[in-house]
Amino acid sequence: MYTIGYDFKDSFVSLDGLSFSLRLFTEVNAYAPDPEKVTIEDTENGVRLHASGLAWAGGQKNCDGEVEMTITRGVDGRYIVRGSGKHPKEICKSILLQVYGINVISIQFDQNKTSTFEFNRDIRARHYPKDIKMPLVFVEDRLEQHWFALSKDDKLRAKGFASHYDPFLEAQILDIAHEEDKRYRSHTIQMPEWHIGTCVKKESIIKERCLDLEKNFDLVPFTDRKDTPEWLNEIKLVTILHGEHWTGHVFNTFADMEKILEWITKRIDGSNVLAFLPGWDGRYYYNYPEYQPSKDMGGAQGFQRLVKKAHDLGVKVVPMLGANNANIEVIKQLGLENIAMKDTWGHEVRCDWVDWDYDLFIENNCILANMGHPDFLKYMIDKSSDLIHSYGVDGIFLDISRWWENDPNYSPYEGLVEWAKEMKRLHPETLLFGENSYDVLWGIFSLFHERKRPGGHGAALYRYARQTHYLAYPAPGKGSGGIHEYAWNENGFPWERDIPELIPTLSIVEDTISNHKQATELLIEKAKSWVPVHPGII
Repeated sequence: MYTIGYDFKDSFVSLDGLSFSLRLFTEVNAYAPDPEKVTIEDTENGVRLHASGLAWAGGQKNCDGEVEMTITRGVDGRYIVRGSGKHPKEICKSILLQVYGINVISIQFDQNKTSTFEFNRDIRARHYPKDIKMPLVFVEDRLEQHWFALSKDDKLRAKGFASHYDPFLEAQILDIAHEEDKRYRSHTIQMPEWHIGTCVKKESIIKERCLDLEKNFDLVPFTDRKDTPEWLNEIKLVTILHGEHWTGHVFNTFADMEKILEWITKRIDGSNVLAFLPGWDGRYYYNYPEYQPSKDMGGAQGFQRLVKKAHDLGVKVVPMLGANNANIEVIKQLGLENIAMKDTWGHEVRCDWVDWDYDLFIENNCILANMGHPDFLKYMIDKSSDLIHSYGVDGIFLDISRWWENDPNYSPYEGLVEWAKEMKRLHPETLLFGENSYDVLWGIFSLFHERKRPGGHGAALYRYARQTHYLAYPAPGKGSGGIHEYAWNENGFPWERDIPELIPTLSIVEDTISNHKQATELLIEKAKSWVPVHPGII
């Protein structure tokens, strides 16, 4: 993603030391205000631009339309930018706000994720909610000032952040964009407020986003949540009991898992243990979304015995389901052919990143289903409830729960909200456990595992939920991540990557206890003394 290779002829408006411009994008083309039809006027506390026409192709062509932008000064010196656009014939897609005068040298997109120039003087775009957890970035300029750009949108809609060098202005530009929900696009578009300013302490801006979440998305801090089972507060160890790999290799049968839990609970109280079960339902990912106990692992009776044994030991059991991953052949058999998530342009989205059998070619046999689709939503509510009723599991884990697309028909996020509401209504003591996140999901799940750590700027995730290590966390010994597609990317000794605020995690593959007993016992011993430590925005 690089900028356009000619002078786009933007119309900039200056206020104090910064200049701002808007570009309007339809589903057909890109437009700037027609400079011949621009009026700029001072307001009581800022400046306003209005254009009664549009220009495109670098000013070579023009057409009817409108762009309006107002910039006002906030009480703390920040700039508050509002914008809108209109095209009489084309559907409006997005608005790009460009800021000139900051002289960007780096952008911090997420906690500990800072990007500097990636090619010449460009910083490639990152997107909320797909790539980053919050619609907030921190920017460092050449004067070593720290800036922020925060969206005040009260809905979940796509945002983009980038920077490019403009050879015509001979300056570095901060680019921030808003994309309209595909379901509600029209000939007009309204850009939610952007707040841009300097900050001495990032924490105050992060807290501001948290308060926006609580106001607009009904998030509640963890200590005040009423939808989290009390037993989660007792968990000191999450043990990942790996089941059946995509290729059919079984790491542990249900009977093996019973013995493992017996062994573990001789060393730590069972009420402090959560058993997380990936690959319990047959070939991992391959059978999704059937969600039936693997025959090769012991079938329904074996799974039932495992859950009963775990409960006898005081252990909680959470099987792994997918929020969206679905084998195309399986969904045909289930009569769910039309549940695929679509991208903004209406194209089917695939799970297209895993080479499960290592033949050096991707297995592209799965779509990403859309939880917002009423048929898939009903299926997932029914399937989750059936697992709770039939086997007595204590929670449901949803894989790939952070995946979001600007779907033309259904919102994956809204589907997750509805699924969670129904789970909490029907099964109030059931734990909802998610994989990766963006900030508005922090009110849906009470526990996450995250590929990257920690969750959001200032570890803001910990204000709302708890976190454990990721599924690929290595087992003691050779460091295998078992059924996970990145099984060896995380290898090494688990204690080398201790993170105090994360619930300790023990990954079990077939030889973990038999060949690496001492290392396994060391990890359990450390877990016994673990207490929640939540750094960041509390």
